[in-house]
Amino acid sequence: MIFNPIQTNAMPLKDKLKNMVWRIVNKTLFRFTPPYLSLFRKWRVLLVRLFGGQVDWNASLHPTAVIDYPWNLMMREKASLGEKCWVYAMAPISIGELTCIGKDVYLLTGSHDIEKSTFDLVTKPIKIGKGCWIATAATVLPGIAIGDYCVVAANSVVIKNVEACSVVGGNPAKFIKKRIIK
Repeated sequence: MIFNPIQTNAMPLKDKLKNMVWRIVNKTLFRFTPPYLSLFRKWRVLLVRLFGGQVDWNASLHPTAVIDYPWNLMMREKASLGEKCWVYAMAPISIGELTCIGKDVYLLTGSHDIEKSTFDLVTKPIKIGKGCWIATAATVLPGIAIGDYCVVAANSVVIKNVEACSVVGGNPAKFIKKRIIK
């Protein structure tokens, strides 16, 4: 068996170049703005929208959030990305209204096929419903769907879909209880 784990990205060159330009914008014009003033929130939304993101004007993007491939990001009304989170949107990522993505959260749509000697890139979308809270330092892996009103506990790794109104936690994340909103 020949194992040749060269990390390649089958994405078209045009998209790679576009993402390189975006990274410059993300590390400068996006990053160096005050986090809590409405004007600057809208500025950050505008920048993402200029690169094809479908982000509602009332969404909140923290200036330290790192977004790769922003044209694959969709955020509904009053959804938020916290400090230092990483949105690796090689495939579509959808975040529902009123959903809070906490500090240091990773949303990862790209991985590799470990059963192929060529270690091929594999991408799958992430869908997060409305009214969810993805707590500090959680990781959501490719292909995951999280239902409406879920809570993902801090430091959890979500490897399976999560049913609506569930609280999950751990590594790997497991069902803890149903969320009852009063």
